[in-house]
Amino acid sequence: MELEVVDIGPAVTCVRLDGRLDALGADAIGVRFSAAVAAPGRPAVVDLSGVSFVASMGLRLLISTARALHSKGATLVLFGAQDAVRQVLEEASIDQIIPVAASREQALAQLPS
Repeated sequence: MELEVVDIGPAVTCVRLDGRLDALGADAIGVRFSAAVAAPGRPAVVDLSGVSFVASMGLRLLISTARALHSKGATLVLFGAQDAVRQVLEEASIDQIIPVAASREQALAQLPS
């Protein structure tokens, strides 16, 4: 699992994930992901277009990070999930906890102004 952090202006963090978000993948990026997303306490979007598989530990990482960010008054939005990953997100009802968008533009539009 690979992680790349890109700031979108001074107010939004964008994280691009690439690989399998399974137990090994979540373990490999967990601390860096949480530090990049939750620690700054500002809105963030996560690009899942490079994620080929997501398992329960990956879902747990996304949910725990979204909750930590929410406790700081900011929002996390996921976007770009491939069909198989999107299906897992839907079946797990992740969209009830974390907004999910098709594109980066749609994800940014879901962030509070």
